[in-house]
Amino acid sequence: MIHRRRYSRIGLVLGGGAARGWAHIGAIRALHDAGIKPDVVCGTSIGALVGAIYANGDLDWLEEWVSRLTWQTVVRLLDLRLSGGLLGGRKVIKIFADKFNGCSIAQLNMPFAAVATELDSGRESWLQDGSVVDAVRASIAIPGIFTPVFHNGVWLVDGGLSNPVPVSVARGMRADCVIAVDLNNDILNGRDFDGAVVDTPALDPDAPPPGSLRRNGKPWPKWLAPAEGRASDDVRVPPPPSARVPSMLSSIAQSIDIMQVRITRSRLAGEPADILIQPRLGGMGIFDFHRAGPAIEEGRAAVEVMLPAIRARLGIG
Repeated sequence: MIHRRRYSRIGLVLGGGAARGWAHIGAIRALHDAGIKPDVVCGTSIGALVGAIYANGDLDWLEEWVSRLTWQTVVRLLDLRLSGGLLGGRKVIKIFADKFNGCSIAQLNMPFAAVATELDSGRESWLQDGSVVDAVRASIAIPGIFTPVFHNGVWLVDGGLSNPVPVSVARGMRADCVIAVDLNNDILNGRDFDGAVVDTPALDPDAPPPGSLRRNGKPWPKWLAPAEGRASDDVRVPPPPSARVPSMLSSIAQSIDIMQVRITRSRLAGEPADILIQPRLGGMGIFDFHRAGPAIEEGRAAVEVMLPAIRARLGIG
């Protein structure tokens, strides 16, 4: 049952975050269970993929498919390439292309938009017509990971470079109330040298790394500490001999995480959503597509925690 509400057009914004995007499934489920059905949906990267499937009425199929994924399945689906990006993405896209069966964005059950970024200019591109598959494929083209997509005379890459949580797109689609799902709120908290999550308090991303200004567990002598007004990078402790150099994929993944967090915070500060949902996904890496179960549950839990505020904002009982 859909409740009466004070807003005429609710927009659902699904942010980027690679494998963390399965949390969108749980978030959408929780919204529907509460009687909240968006009128328009837009997304960036994995958010565009989930959003397109939702707009096509195939969320049940997606949840069943991702719940069966294993690490071995994911490795087989991510086809290795030697140019344009580490992964071609053709096998994955074919699965979804078969599901959409040539469907255009105009044929979806609700208004939809995917966000991509023009590689040459850096401008964001709102894909609101044409092939659903082409729009999604462009939106998920993470630089260095998936190959860029040539579309309407320009090369397009992942929308996360320009608009990771595209609230502005929902506003442009005339949504007068925007519910946004940000997947990257806590992903930089407490990672060790291999990119694995460790149990540490939340850190200021602008602060020096833990231990960077210490020696043998004790603070550096005052005469060795960075002088006031000098960058703390002038004094650094080398990693311990036991520390392994991060792998190429780990370095790329962490760099993408940093980029997503920085851009997301900047964009949301200037273009806030009416309701912001932030699942706790700090323990998931961008390639953990086989961990759909925990991600879906986190998405559902994040919405359920916010339900009183959501109901109050929407004016529903």
